[in-house]
Amino acid sequence: MLIKINGKMVEIFAGARVMDALRRYSRAAWKEVQANKKKVYDAHGHEVALDGELGGGEELFIKAGPPEEARP
Repeated sequence: MLIKINGKMVEIFAGARVMDALRRYSRAAWKEVQANKKKVYDAHGHEVALDGELGGGEELFIKAGPPEEARP
C-alpha cells in the first residue's frame, strides 16, 4: 500500500503502523521523531500516534512539534 509522507510516496506492507512508514521514509526523520524533536501529523493537522495502523492512501507530515510549555 502507498502512504504519502511530506509529499513523497512510500510503499509499505499491509497492516503497517505509522512508525513502520517513517522508518521506510527516512531513518533520520524517524530518529528525530523518537527524540521528540519532531512530530507526525495527518492531512488535517492532527498529531498521530506512532503505533497507529495505516490503511493506505493516508498523507502524513513530519514537522517540528509545538514548543513545550515552560516549567516553573
